[in-house]
Amino acid sequence: DGRTAFMGGLDLCYGRWDLNQHPIADCHPSNLNDTVFPGQEYNNARVLDFQDVSHWQNNKLDRRVSSRMGWSDISVSLRGPVVEDLRAHFVERWNFIYNEKYDVRKDVRYSRLTFNQNEAGTYQQRPTSSPGSQGLYSQGPQSSQSYGQPPPSPQLPQAYQPYRPYQPATATAPQANQLPGQFSPPLPPSRGVDDGGDEGGANRGFGRSSEEGRHHHHHHFEQEVDQVEGAVRGRFNDGVQRMENEFEHHHRLHGGYQEAGIPCQIVRSCTKWSHGVPTEHSIQNAYIDIIKRSQHFVYIENQFFITATSDAQKPVRNKVGAALVDRILRAARAGEKYKVIVIIPAVPGFAGDLKDDASLGTRAIMEFQYNSINRGGHSIMEMIANEGFDPTQYIRFYNLRNYDRINSGEMMREVEQDSGVSFEAAQQQYNAAVELPAEYRSVGDDGQNQDFTMDRHDYNQYQQSAQQMSGRQGLGSSRWDSVSECYMLGGTDIRSVPWEHGNTSEMNAFVSEELYVHSKVLIADDRVVICGSANLNDRSQNGDHDSEIAIIVEDPTPIDSYMNGRPWQATKFAATLRRQLFRKHLGLLRPQDMERPNANFEPIGVPNAYDFGSEEDGLVTDPLADAFLNRWNSTAHKNTLAFGKIFHPVPHDDVRTWNDYTSFYECFFSKADKEAEGKEG
Repeated sequence: DGRTAFMGGLDLCYGRWDLNQHPIADCHPSNLNDTVFPGQEYNNARVLDFQDVSHWQNNKLDRRVSSRMGWSDISVSLRGPVVEDLRAHFVERWNFIYNEKYDVRKDVRYSRLTFNQNEAGTYQQRPTSSPGSQGLYSQGPQSSQSYGQPPPSPQLPQAYQPYRPYQPATATAPQANQLPGQFSPPLPPSRGVDDGGDEGGANRGFGRSSEEGRHHHHHHFEQEVDQVEGAVRGRFNDGVQRMENEFEHHHRLHGGYQEAGIPCQIVRSCTKWSHGVPTEHSIQNAYIDIIKRSQHFVYIENQFFITATSDAQKPVRNKVGAALVDRILRAARAGEKYKVIVIIPAVPGFAGDLKDDASLGTRAIMEFQYNSINRGGHSIMEMIANEGFDPTQYIRFYNLRNYDRINSGEMMREVEQDSGVSFEAAQQQYNAAVELPAEYRSVGDDGQNQDFTMDRHDYNQYQQSAQQMSGRQGLGSSRWDSVSECYMLGGTDIRSVPWEHGNTSEMNAFVSEELYVHSKVLIADDRVVICGSANLNDRSQNGDHDSEIAIIVEDPTPIDSYMNGRPWQATKFAATLRRQLFRKHLGLLRPQDMERPNANFEPIGVPNAYDFGSEEDGLVTDPLADAFLNRWNSTAHKNTLAFGKIFHPVPHDDVRTWNDYTSFYECFFSKADKEAEGKEG
């Protein structure tokens, strides 16, 4: 409806939905209906990437022997004038691709889009505001006044006025050569939709011509939802309904949530070949500028870390690394405490066995990353060390990893024997049943309705036997089908979790996997946030390759905090996002339950819940405090030792040659990975 937007790093595909505790086991021998990640949602791209996704239920990854890969990512939900910039960006890109790719005379499914500016729900801006201030990142008056200074008192920024309710309005489109944010002064309120018979709202926010409407066909299929599908979707929907009721009660008592503007700005990477505009790298500009102007602390989460400190590192051209070196050396020479914490994946790009020829691309990425971090003569750490300072006192790099236990023990063996059906056969029928009812009607290639009947004999047979076996210290009730709660706040001590031997010994049932970091976020001084789709590499930062988009958020809402033991006025959005992430990584959040969604499951309009003042909040409030840094680094050190001893992940400090790699990793896991793929065994 032109009012709410989502943007960030999250892909719209299988395997991306996850919980705070990132469970990587999802094998439920006592009740297949408790499956959380059905079909290809149970994905581990390091072992086996997506295959045959059009038949999503045909997942070749065996959940009895292989874990999924946890997914750590960040996106934001937005409302207000920024939505107009995102809509304008989308229309601009759609029309450019449409002109490049489609022949309008032959394919009536597609047409150019008309951008109708939706004045409803936006803030009235003063006429003196810069017409381009929302579209391109610059060091103009607005940004330099807001960032690097104490946050303002909780009154509205000059350029913004209170949020206005949704009202009917007229529409206007930008000129063809205008960028997002470069619009004419606001006209009287408008809906931002064509009134060409779109009574159902199907085209709301983007105009369609009446000619296109005559060719726009919709197929409606009525499907009977069976018991399996209802059991799965009902669990989540019940919780969502409770949340909606609670929010409705909150709204009646306290009014609407978003009543004040938050200064924010869209930045992009795009060029003529990708977007039809001159090359823009305002995301890189923003990264560099915010790093240089940061006062105490920068936190980065990104899928990649490939950057240059100078022209000597060609072909890498983006200079985010140079900005980090410059800011760190200024702090070092001034004797200031300054920290940069970077989290990236242990192995980017989903490689399996790093010795395989198929992993050549991943090895190249890792070489570029090491040359950016600490090798090659011009890396960030080497440049700092060359000036006589210990780089580890200012910048450190971390990755994420977790463990779980697959419940493939005695319970599974007994149900298989009693039912005469293998768990895998029953699971496959369950996967299909979740997506499709037992009987449904669809339209075939000839345009005629067709009936399909799905075989569920194995599923039903297995479930009947499983229901007769309950209890068993929670092993017969799905209670311990994942042990991911054990490393989260309030979780059970892993040493007290029961196990029954059967198909697998308990030690062999434990699995570990890198927690894949797909985020693209930077937080500086707990005051400003950059979040979007751009990786930290040339492809995303330079503007002349991948098309990317990000948002800079400077929340004017101040909160009292600490920086290096001294009072510090942070801003609410940046501080709570950073604290939430740190607590998740340290296991200081309670595990989430998808059957009991809370306010943080909701889009903008429902305030995020955060427990200010809790003991756990206090542990991460000050990112420069020695107590926090000691906890952070000691946790990382202990985990590195423990995971290295038990699970043999790579990279590892003890693996310096390919012979080391073979003895440390391959002799333990190469065969297991192939079995998980179904290549042998």
